[in-house]
Amino acid sequence: MKRLQKCCCCASTRTGTLITAVLGIILSIATIITVWVVEKHKVSFSTFIFDDDFDKKLSDLDIPRIILTLNLCFTILICSLLIVAVLKRRSWLMLPWVVLGIVLAIGLLISVLHTSITYYLMEDKTEEKEEHRGHVVLATAILIGGLIYLCLYLYLWAVVFSHYLDVRDEEERGRYRKAPYRR
Repeated sequence: MKRLQKCCCCASTRTGTLITAVLGIILSIATIITVWVVEKHKVSFSTFIFDDDFDKKLSDLDIPRIILTLNLCFTILICSLLIVAVLKRRSWLMLPWVVLGIVLAIGLLISVLHTSITYYLMEDKTEEKEEHRGHVVLATAILIGGLIYLCLYLYLWAVVFSHYLDVRDEEERGRYRKAPYRR
């Protein structure tokens, strides 16, 4: 993979990495607030492993909200670690975010595809034309919006990964040594 030299054609990868970490923290906090403020009946949860009664019991106990909140707290922790890594120029502290980032990108792709396909398949089960049209529009919006979000996320991951590689190379050759092409 070719390293990026700039973030958004104007900022350094260091600045882009800091912005990415701060955005991760802000979005995680906003999601935690939204998950706990929005009414329960607006959020649907299914495991695909257990029956609907067990899924309802889990939802009534707020288990999905608690699990999501814990995941988002770990995201806040890893983004905070990324900020410290950038400020202290330590590549090994960036590694958890880099690994988590690519795993989340794969999960996001699967989630977008699964959700949009589910809504497309709902159209076959609906009797009314208006409800059918609503599911198609929602499925298309989820698919297009999710893929755009995935592309933006992958770009920001590439910015962080490029900065990680730059810092790692600097650590390997020594901070105060001459660049390898000037020896």
